Amino acid sequence: MDLAELGRQVAQSRKQRRLSQSELAAAVGLSRQTISSLERGDITDLGIRKVLRLLEALDLTLVVRPLNHLVTLDDLRPGP
Repeated sequence: MDLAELGRQVAQSRKQRRLSQSELAAAVGLSRQTISSLERGDITDLGIRKVLRLLEALDLTLVVRPLNHLVTLDDLRPGP
């Protein structure tokens, strides 16, 4: 996943929660412009701490796995 895909996921999750970009930005300590840039795919760098705060605010998680990992049914099951 690259930052453009992350931005699409963030936008989708934010909209599902009926949050504005400003509300999400305030909740995680970022500017609305940063959220907007991320969602548009215009941002080239965003620190890991910011990404983690953003994901946490949206009840999302970061998963690390091998690049060519094939998705299995276990990957699709909700965690504990």
